[in-house]
Amino acid sequence: MKHTNTVFHDVLKQISRPLFDKAVKRHQGDYRVRTLNCWTQFIALLYGQLTHRQSLRDLELAFNSHANHHYHLGTQPIRRSTLADANENRPVGLYKELFYDLLGKVRTSVGTEASQAIRLIDSTTIDLNKKQFSWAHFRTGKGGIKLHVVYDPTLEVPTFFNLTSAKVNDRKAANHLPLIKHATYVFDRAYNDYRWYYEQLHLNGNRFVGRMKSNAVFGVTQTFACEGNVLEDQAIRLTSEKGKNCPIELRRIRFIRAEDKKEIVLISNDLKSEATVIMGLYKQRWQIELFFKWIKQNLRIKRYLGTSENAVLIQVLVAMIAYFLLRLIKSNYPVGALSLRAIGQLISTNIFHRKSISELVGIALSKPKPDKVITNQQLEMQYT
Repeated sequence: MKHTNTVFHDVLKQISRPLFDKAVKRHQGDYRVRTLNCWTQFIALLYGQLTHRQSLRDLELAFNSHANHHYHLGTQPIRRSTLADANENRPVGLYKELFYDLLGKVRTSVGTEASQAIRLIDSTTIDLNKKQFSWAHFRTGKGGIKLHVVYDPTLEVPTFFNLTSAKVNDRKAANHLPLIKHATYVFDRAYNDYRWYYEQLHLNGNRFVGRMKSNAVFGVTQTFACEGNVLEDQAIRLTSEKGKNCPIELRRIRFIRAEDKKEIVLISNDLKSEATVIMGLYKQRWQIELFFKWIKQNLRIKRYLGTSENAVLIQVLVAMIAYFLLRLIKSNYPVGALSLRAIGQLISTNIFHRKSISELVGIALSKPKPDKVITNQQLEMQYT
């Protein structure tokens, strides 16, 4: 009898087990571990992400109910107390290595030259219970964490993320973001830092497009012709004390956004491109907002299986890994064939069924056969 692997096994084909084991060894993840090794921890947490488990008890019950599949996954049944300890104490570094390995695989599917690369920078805040997550103190009576992300709109994946307390300022977090040379960085007003503009972006050969603060002090050095919804297109120099930290000529574009008729003022170091090109770059920033919305709705990053900072970071990393796996699966099919959410739903519903993902997608894309019409003559023949 032919053996068919499960849908979950098919998902895991994108994971390099030798790379994972080497990362575990480097970080001593299984040092003095007796019962639940790092691989079982990872598989259980990934299962929890893909099937939307709500708690440790829920995860333990659901995962262990499929014990007959554990052998083929290289895992064993879990106990929630042991998993909680693992989440609190296992090294985060090995999951970061897996994150970047999968990012490399996504990148090879849609190669982009660094000079053409566009990166979106933003953050999103996730509220937490201050009493349970004391390390994530935000403001009086509230706790929270902030997810800082660099996002590639071409690949539709994050290329970097960092988790901090919600009280960490976006401008401060920006100083720790990895930047690639000759890329374009797009961000909102929260990242308004003139020194960062000049020292880390401009001097690194990067183009940037951001929102200008309403109280910015500047002098106009040149005015360009305006068309359509562009109200002002100027070359400027910042003249305030803080503005002196960016001693170069900049571009200021004021326009009316078509979608909501709101007035937007952009600042950029691009003095050559048409205003519409710079406006188009800023418009792409909404893709990172859609990404934040998607992961909050479809992955488990708002409710956590542990309260320590280590447990939260591991869960967010596994959520990002789950997102990468779905993106890699989606890249195997024609654009528009199935949404990322639809692929996630197919996997969640059929995760331990003995089918391949291609079979699932084929069934989902196949058109149902029309119902056979039975004529009156056929009915008469059936009852004679």
